[in-house]
Formats: sequence, C-alpha cells, structure tokens
Amino acid sequence: MAEPNSTKGASVTPLQGAKAGRPQDASAALTGPGQTGALLRLLQLEADLRRCPSASELLFHMVNESRAVLGYRQAFVLRKTRSGFRMKAISSVSGFDRNAPLTRWVEAMVRNLARAGKADAQIRFEMSDYAEPGRDETQGYAFVHMVWVPLKTRKDKTFAGLLLVREKPWPEESLPLSARVAAAYAHGWEALAGKRLARGGIRLRWIAVPLALAALVALTFVKVPLTALAPVEVTGRDAFVVAAPLEGVVDRITVQPNSPVREGDLLIQFEQTELRNAFDIAARAVLVADARLNQLQQAAFSDPSAARDVAEAQAELALAEAERDLAKDRLDRAQVRASQGGIAVFDAAQDWTGRPVAVGERILSLADPNDVEFSIALPISDSIVLEEGTRVKVFLDRDPLIPIHATLARGSYRASPQEDGSLAFNLVAQADATTQANLRIGARGTAQVFGEDQPLWFVVFRRPLAWVRQTFGV
Repeated sequence: MAEPNSTKGASVTPLQGAKAGRPQDASAALTGPGQTGALLRLLQLEADLRRCPSASELLFHMVNESRAVLGYRQAFVLRKTRSGFRMKAISSVSGFDRNAPLTRWVEAMVRNLARAGKADAQIRFEMSDYAEPGRDETQGYAFVHMVWVPLKTRKDKTFAGLLLVREKPWPEESLPLSARVAAAYAHGWEALAGKRLARGGIRLRWIAVPLALAALVALTFVKVPLTALAPVEVTGRDAFVVAAPLEGVVDRITVQPNSPVREGDLLIQFEQTELRNAFDIAARAVLVADARLNQLQQAAFSDPSAARDVAEAQAELALAEAERDLAKDRLDRAQVRASQGGIAVFDAAQDWTGRPVAVGERILSLADPNDVEFSIALPISDSIVLEEGTRVKVFLDRDPLIPIHATLARGSYRASPQEDGSLAFNLVAQADATTQANLRIGARGTAQVFGEDQPLWFVVFRRPLAWVRQTFGV
C-alpha cells in the first residue's frame, strides 16, 4: 500500500521529540489551569492497573478504563505475532469473534501500517490512509481519526499496540499523554506475562520430540467422535408467525412477551384514522353512484339518451362498491387476532409502538410451550460433517451440570449472517416429549454436536491443520 502523502495536512504525525523506547514527557500536557483533575485521573489509572491480577484483566482495563483519561470513542489492543498484528481486546465488549468483519478490517489496517514501517512509533492518522479501499466495513464507520501507540518491552522491542479512534481530530497535546498511559500498561503487561513476551527455547527438547512423535503414532489407532460447540436457544416448534397484514403504523401490541394467548385474542392494533377515513369516503362514493344510477333508470323511460348511460352508471356503481369493500377489508385487518393458541414470543411491546411496518414484516410469533426444539448456530469455523439423527448434548445456562440429550433434525444448506456479523449454520435439534415439558422458550446455553468418528490426533490438531492449510495452502 502506498504511504499517505506527507503534504496532506497532518493526518500522519509521528511523536516529535521522543527518544527511542521512551515516551515523551506528559507533564507539559498536564500542567496549567484546570489540569489537576486530568493528573489525578492519570495517577488513579496507574494505581488501578497495578492491581490487575492477570494479563487478560489488564487488557480489559486498558481498552475500557483508560477512556476517562484519553477521551477515545473506541479502542483496540493488537498483539504482534510472526504473521502480523492480531486482535486481543476491544473496548465495551467482553469477547469478540476473530472472524467478524470489524476485527479482520482493523487487523488488515494495522498490517498496512506495519508494512509502511510506522508500527514502532506513535502516530496519528486518518482511516483512509491505511484502510483497504472498497471494504464494506469502512462504509459508515464514524471514527475516522486514529492514534497508534506501540507497547514496548524494557529492551525497546514492540510487542503490541494500542489503537485509539474517535470522530474528531486528535490534538497534538494528547500524544504525550497517550504515550505515558501506553508505557504504564506495557510495563504492567510485561510484569504479568514475564518471559512469555519473548519466549526462549524449550528444555528437554531431545526427549520431548521423540515422546510426542510416539504419542502421535499411538493416537492414530484411537478413534473418538468429532465434536463442535455452538450457542443454542430453546424455540417453539412450528411456531406461527404473525406478520403485518398491511402497510401502516403499529398503534399498540395488546399482549406481553411470553404471555399466554387464546385463539381469537387481539394481538396487534394498527393506527386506524387513515383507514377509517378511506372507508367513509368509499362508502359515500357508493351512495353517489347508486343515486346517479337510480336517476338515469327513471329518466330512461322518457329520454333515450339517458337509457344509453345506464350501463355506464351500473359499472361505476360496481367499481365504487369494490373500492368500498377493499377499504372495509383494510380497516378490518387493522386489528390482528390470534388464529391459534400459544404464548407470544417477541422482545418488547414498546419497541413496536408507533413503528411503521411493511406488508409481511414479522412482528411476533405464537408457539406451543409444550412443543419446543433447540435452535443451534454452528460457527462456520467449527463446521463438521453432520447427518440427521446425530447426537446432540445441550447444556443450558440455568442448569449447566445436567446435559439434555437430543437428536439433530435438520440443518441449513449454507451459512447465514448472525446478529454479531459472523456466519453460522442454523441447526435444529429435538428432544423427547418428557424433556420438552421442562424446557422454557427463550432459554439459552451451549450445544455439543457430535460428528463422525475420527482419529484422536486429527481431533486434537484439526484447528492447527486447518490454519496451516488456509494460511500456506499446503
């Protein structure tokens, strides 16, 4: 990727005056009137990070608790590896999908930054300087102004980096402060990780390698089922979907989530003002057309020209009656009633009040609480060969120690996007009638899906082998 033009404002500005391996003194950014609060926040931040018991908690603290000092909108921590920088933490979330579009896009942008030789120094830049052009993830991303702060060891070796983004340009005085905060976190990370940041050789290598090879040979004769873990949710089997019968605005939903519903109960009330006025106008048009027809029929006995207009008046009356019937049908559909019993399955009634909907848009569903199934979202990275009738173990969050045994009923042919932006195969598993009586619609947990029997060494090294094939093509 070509480096950004140096004459383009100050979009990429190295930290001026900083010696290699030592951040610029932040005292200049914290002196002056009104800066006492910022200095106290910085001191409190350094005190808090020293109490982090593990490296994972330190990373979570880095991308969340430093916001009050640095004033960013979103933060990313990336660890330097042999293949490039890999995402380790994202602000405001406890976990993230490594294959999510945002994660892959940020990693690609930092790799471009490293190729340009800018990863070892603190710089500020705009998203367009190093982001790959034409990526859908960059469309609509509001935080285009960024600061890259490297995290270095005591030997001045970059082992990670902190990427700070926001919608406004970063001022020059914010750079020393971010460098000071990054240096404190780098020191804490190195203290917690120790030699793992610069791992050395492995002892007893001449003994471990032969033993490992012998174990791999022995494991080729042991076969175990290939399994995968995926999130699962209890849903209604053959649930009846209640969709919008017309295009309009939802006035109110008369039922509450998970409440019982009987056949004929009112579920949804649409705004009727426009529909009722349209019906009244159509009804009056019928009266006008009927009066004109009666007038022409009476005049036809004495006026031959009026007799010729009778057929036209009859057609106009039929058209007016059809429009009236259509307006009446739309007015009747403004009240949606339950066509069967069950429980109402949706998020919240307040989310739909005053919301315009299109014809066929799903609003809620009616499900039988005694006839449920398991909806499984198998990540595309964990896809295995599955057949109908395959064993499935479900561990619900409410009782994770007792597994629920089920069988795979069906699965989607292709992966579909999920709520978090990742791709997953949608699977459906069913349990026996006795087990279904104790399940509640909406319960979540983790499902273990069993595939074909494979050698144990393949099950253990399946992910590393997949990474090698996808990375090197061997």
